[in-house]
Amino acid sequence: MSTPTPTQASTDGLRLARTPSPLASTGLLALRLVAGALLLVHGVPKLSDPAMATGYAAALGVPAPTVLGWLSILGEVGLGTLLVLGLATRVAGTLLLVQMASVWLLAHAPQGFLVDGEINGENALLFAGLGLTLALTGPGAVSLDALLVRRRR
Repeated sequence: MSTPTPTQASTDGLRLARTPSPLASTGLLALRLVAGALLLVHGVPKLSDPAMATGYAAALGVPAPTVLGWLSILGEVGLGTLLVLGLATRVAGTLLLVQMASVWLLAHAPQGFLVDGEINGENALLFAGLGLTLALTGPGAVSLDALLVRRRR
């Protein structure tokens, strides 16, 4: 394995690019907090009433609606928590991308991008884009990921 450059640090085999400026770290913090909080706002009500998520999945006619409903709940609550904390951010971003792309493909794409003149599935696409961004950039300096990297040095 190569030695990390001055602009990289290693954690569990993953490379975390250091953020080049305080403004970039502030922007990544804001992105993580907003995305994580919105995921929690979507997921916590489903956690207290799982039938909401499993019933929606069943209404879509997807295979294994109970499993997919619970994956939705765990994804929104778990990934939302990880993003707020800035912990395992690249992994969480990647999983968010996969989850929201799947949601869009299963729930929204069959109806088309426009339904009755309204955009369909934009939240799923937006969250997928946020996940991709965080998977590529990492958490920024204000995160548990960054703290763990600093402690290992």
